[in-house]
Amino acid sequence: MVKAINERFRQAFGAHVRCAGPLAASGAGLRVSGIDLCNPLRPVEVNVLLDALGQYRIVTLAGQRLDSFSVAHFERFANHWGAPLPHPSNFKRPALDRFMDNPELLPREERPSSRVNGAFPGELQCLPGADSPAVLVVANMHGLSDEEREAGPTLTRGTTWHTDIEHHPIPLHVSMFLVHKAPVSRDAPGGTWVRDPRSDSAPNAPYFEDADPELMGLRRALPLNGETSYADTAAAYAALPSAEQRRLGSIRVRRYSYATKETVPVPLVRTNPRSGIKSLHSPLSCPRPPRQLPVEVDGMSRAASRDFLDEIEAHVLQREFRYDHAHSPGDVTLWDLFTTIHVAPPIKENIQSLDDARLFYRISCKGEPALTLPRRDPPEWVEEHIFLGYTTPREVIEV
Repeated sequence: MVKAINERFRQAFGAHVRCAGPLAASGAGLRVSGIDLCNPLRPVEVNVLLDALGQYRIVTLAGQRLDSFSVAHFERFANHWGAPLPHPSNFKRPALDRFMDNPELLPREERPSSRVNGAFPGELQCLPGADSPAVLVVANMHGLSDEEREAGPTLTRGTTWHTDIEHHPIPLHVSMFLVHKAPVSRDAPGGTWVRDPRSDSAPNAPYFEDADPELMGLRRALPLNGETSYADTAAAYAALPSAEQRRLGSIRVRRYSYATKETVPVPLVRTNPRSGIKSLHSPLSCPRPPRQLPVEVDGMSRAASRDFLDEIEAHVLQREFRYDHAHSPGDVTLWDLFTTIHVAPPIKENIQSLDDARLFYRISCKGEPALTLPRRDPPEWVEEHIFLGYTTPREVIEV
């Protein structure tokens, strides 16, 4: 399979392009080298990329030159995959359920990019374009107070397994990282970047406190070197008996939207329109509490829904469907949100060394792909489905 996609990439982009994959035992993951995303993409090139993501679920376009590749180039690239969605973290939000009523961008000095730029002055600055509303700056650094500096680095336990903003009427389709800095320190016991937080006696939160211990073990088995962990929900679906696939194909789930205060039944099993591959779309009962209410299965009580979805989650999080993706500066990594779930790993914060720095830029997209730019989404669709009716400015498309 990789031989065929490698040939398609070489025909579209040139003989210098190389593909390596699959990167995971499940069949997910493709690493492509030799593509310079400073150059605008031609329709034939976009088509190959779309097919690659449909087949491999996670695709890395390696080796972007950070001395010339900007976040503006990154946002232009993202427009081919869907309409970029402004991230809520870039806005003032006195309460999440009021976000859509009165959105207002954070002042420049309060934005994540300013916190990053103040952490290591003269040594590390965000790339140009990082203040776009559509860009989430994912970083573990900020200017430290005297108390924080004296206390030293702290350790987060990682996030919950999730799919990005899956509760909208039109869910997000693709998320992507541009990697600026990845941690290189390996000073924890066992030679990893961070120690394993599973040895802590911390509570299950933000998961339910009475969660099944075996399921919690699967949830908390996270990488320790700053990787992003993925689970391949397409491979997990394909591994089920045919009768179980048919049963799950009839299931619809209700995801609560804190913006609309409504739930709408949507299918648990999705089919990729390009590849025909079926997958379990975000089969999680409570991905990010308390911000979102527990997911319910149509026709089931909340308790029965949780038991049902926890059983599916335990299946999806088995080792054979897992992939821990190692990040390298200059990588652009995309993942299909309908065929994967993912989680941020345990991370050092309040860091005092660049060797501990983890700095990514993330963009998420929804809607149909576009072979040519600028996109031509109907204004009424943008107004209804994109925060603030945002569209990428023309100067970014023409960067």
